[in-house]
Amino acid sequence: MKKKLLALILSTAMVFSLTACGAADSTGTTEPEVKEEETEAKAPQEDAGEKTTIKIGMAWAILDDGQTNLTNAIKACFEENYPDYEIEATLTNADGDISKLIDDVESLIATNPDMIYIMNSVGDSGIIPAIDACVDAEIPVGIGVAVEGGANYTYIYEGFSQYACGEMQANYMESIYDESMEYKVACITGDPGSTAGADRTAGFIENFVDKHDNVEVVIEGEGNWSTDDSQKLADDWLISKPEINVIACVNDDEAQGVINACKAAGREDVIILGIDASDVGRGNVESGDQAASVAINFYGVASACAQAMIDCALGNLDSNEVKLTTENLDLIARE
Repeated sequence: MKKKLLALILSTAMVFSLTACGAADSTGTTEPEVKEEETEAKAPQEDAGEKTTIKIGMAWAILDDGQTNLTNAIKACFEENYPDYEIEATLTNADGDISKLIDDVESLIATNPDMIYIMNSVGDSGIIPAIDACVDAEIPVGIGVAVEGGANYTYIYEGFSQYACGEMQANYMESIYDESMEYKVACITGDPGSTAGADRTAGFIENFVDKHDNVEVVIEGEGNWSTDDSQKLADDWLISKPEINVIACVNDDEAQGVINACKAAGREDVIILGIDASDVGRGNVESGDQAASVAINFYGVASACAQAMIDCALGNLDSNEVKLTTENLDLIARE
């Protein structure tokens, strides 16, 4: 029987009980074995005396520090919450290359998994060929960031607002706002094909920059979620726009690149903002190199993500309900 195509959009902070992921710690160090794909796979089937086997393909666009924590927590949730199943999860990492992400999905399709989940944090509508390939192969597909265009999905679960992440950065700036100061802001967004970075930047600009006459965005650029790319931007900006005293980034890896550039330029006056509160980001906030980050509850996310993957693989997702929350976001700021 042809499998019913079920797609799910899972942004990174769905509200589920943290106790469901008790096996994972805050550093994401708990990591059940990820098994190699078999030559021939079968749909979920339980033999006498054996666990039901579910094969899940996990195609990640980029495995940065935050996504690594999320991935470890998802795998921990598989083991903790689904003891009656033998879950074989195969993870790929496209390192930010949309072409490789599509190739990775094609490789996963060849293993005949029960579902494929694409964490498309880069590329946006560029992943539609990968989604279409899953449709053609009659494999249920989930995606991790909403796409614009003709993506063929029927189930949407949006667990948190990317916009709200930027809004929380704005809240931090409001907490230190000085009406006598001139704020010259630079914004480093994600990549040109992704809506996530643009939404985070918009949340910051609309809730801080646009509200004050003494705050101005002097330059914007795409850091591609990358430390190296963001450092190159900041290196140039600190020379061409020396008046910059605030740099808002869409993740902590980008913020690390800005920190590197500021240190090289001898600039200690720049307020640097990140998002994700990854290990890198938390360390930089604690050291004082970074002013603030926005923490996403990866383990609430992981529990929801794991459940949705299993339900998708078993054919139990049949709702088109849209769910949206801004919970599970916390501001992490230096004193």
